[in-house]
Amino acid sequence: LVPLGSETHAGEDVGIYAKGPGAWLVNGTNEQSVIFHVMDYAGDMVEQANNEVE
Repeated sequence: LVPLGSETHAGEDVGIYAKGPGAWLVNGTNEQSVIFHVMDYAGDMVEQANNEVE
């Protein structure tokens, strides 16, 4: 690792591990942009948020 003065964000695949509902959707490494959709599917977050707003 090379120490940097600030953080960088390269959009690379990240390691992710899951246990519980929807855990089958992750498989060790996934694109960062997929992680929200996996969490939403498993927890039904968007639907719950929409219900709170209505």
